[in-house]
Amino acid sequence: MMKYLAILAVSMLFLGQPALAAGGGVLVLGGTGQLGSEIVKYLVQASKVVTVLARPTSNRARLEGLDVDYVVGDMLVDADMERVFTSASYDAVVDASSQAFGGDQKFYEQSQVLISKWASASGVDQIILHGAIGAADSGKLIYVEKTHPVQQTAIASKTIAEGTLINSGVPHTIIRHLTLLSMETQESGNARLTTDLTAVGAMTRDGLARLTMECLGNNECLNVIFHAVDDDVELTQRTVANWEAVIKPEYMVDRATLNIVD
Repeated sequence: MMKYLAILAVSMLFLGQPALAAGGGVLVLGGTGQLGSEIVKYLVQASKVVTVLARPTSNRARLEGLDVDYVVGDMLVDADMERVFTSASYDAVVDASSQAFGGDQKFYEQSQVLISKWASASGVDQIILHGAIGAADSGKLIYVEKTHPVQQTAIASKTIAEGTLINSGVPHTIIRHLTLLSMETQESGNARLTTDLTAVGAMTRDGLARLTMECLGNNECLNVIFHAVDDDVELTQRTVANWEAVIKPEYMVDRATLNIVD
């Protein structure tokens, strides 16, 4: 019920926001994944024209029954991305793509080169990039060297990806998060975006999807970097212990304010 109330709230919010130009649509990268599929659901609920980029082998089960179009291609192949961006008109691109833990973590920088290139060439009005706290200037918040080597490579790649997007000139919104909780965990209803780039915390996928909708076509979000946090979401002791090991003490959230459930 909370999720559908949040969708209704987003719909009401859009009444006072600038709309995306007519005749285009939203291209979602990573739309068959866990985060991307949540974003697609919100977009469809808001009556947006949605296209999802998928590989031929992508599992589309999470999007079953939704009114979306698909375009087949590989984000790392220049010719594919040229075709994707020039065969249709998109007002906005939401990049919720991710790389498997065992995959090449330089995916983020490599894919963003092509995303930014063809979004710029085709006149996209906005790219919303989902990134990570730890990238770029937010690296000061954590002990990067204490994270897993795979995460270290991913953070470095996401730093480069952010820079590529910013330097492309395409109007953009970057939404960073620290800990993305399991699919079963729903937001508290108080998930928020903040321009306080020292803020850290946990996020859920439905919360990130709602916040993505709040920034879609919203001039106040253009060329802004946000941190996404849900101050009241349920957390495990293990999550908090991991934070205490990685987040620098001066940026660590007061344990007494956290909603720890076990």
